[in-house]
Amino acid sequence: MFAISSKYLQILSRPFRRRFCQRCDISSATGGRILAAIDFDKTIVQQDSYLVVSQLLPSAQRAKELQKLIPKCGWLNFISRVLAELHGEHKICSPAVGKCVRRMEAVPGMLRVLRRLAINPAVDLCIVSDANSFFISEWLTEYGIEDIFASVYTNPAIVQTDGEVLVLPYDEQPDCDLCPENLCKGAVMQELIFSGSYDRVIYIGDSCNDLCAMQQLREGDVGCIRRGYELHEEMSTADGHGKSMLSCSIITWRDGHELEERLTGSEWMVRPGY
Repeated sequence: MFAISSKYLQILSRPFRRRFCQRCDISSATGGRILAAIDFDKTIVQQDSYLVVSQLLPSAQRAKELQKLIPKCGWLNFISRVLAELHGEHKICSPAVGKCVRRMEAVPGMLRVLRRLAINPAVDLCIVSDANSFFISEWLTEYGIEDIFASVYTNPAIVQTDGEVLVLPYDEQPDCDLCPENLCKGAVMQELIFSGSYDRVIYIGDSCNDLCAMQQLREGDVGCIRRGYELHEEMSTADGHGKSMLSCSIITWRDGHELEERLTGSEWMVRPGY
């Protein structure tokens, strides 16, 4: 289920490789299928998983110095530092980190949206996220929905024998300004779309790296932008950054209940009464 760039497959050939499922064979999907690709943080779950886990640190260590890593070095370096300090200084290992992640709440109504999409036999579900495989797997398993996703494109995480959680980059890309160096969501979506396996694509997200993914969508595809969050606010500015580069239709949503209402009656979801 979890996907990783071929660049890092050699790393995963070590004993912990079996913790990852290989990318599903997207070329084998039959024609006429629909892809529903979904972000994780602030889209499926209400909070940012990296900030939630950082709350395990004493407040003094969550001070501005650590927060400065995010704009300076990116989220991957931030969570790597957090996990290293949790393990090295406070002896907080993977079980406690997993428990913290499992406590995160879903966006209201989003679990119902995912389950309704999943029972449409024409739909393949996937997650495209800058979180990591350990956090996502822990949360999906907690809610019993790990099997509804065909694949998850995210940074691979490794649980060491001593309980420390390590997070590796999904990829290394220097070209996309909207996405971090470790994962370009647009490149993931481009590969999925160019496979020719999907007649239509829906993408659901909240942040500016989700804009990169939506820029790959075609006429007839749909981008679903969460209102009140980074991407919606960015596209609502006077210059409408990125708006002119979108070929897909756009809908906005506040929570899963509204998203379900906007999608019900289309081919994305089965009709009420399932």
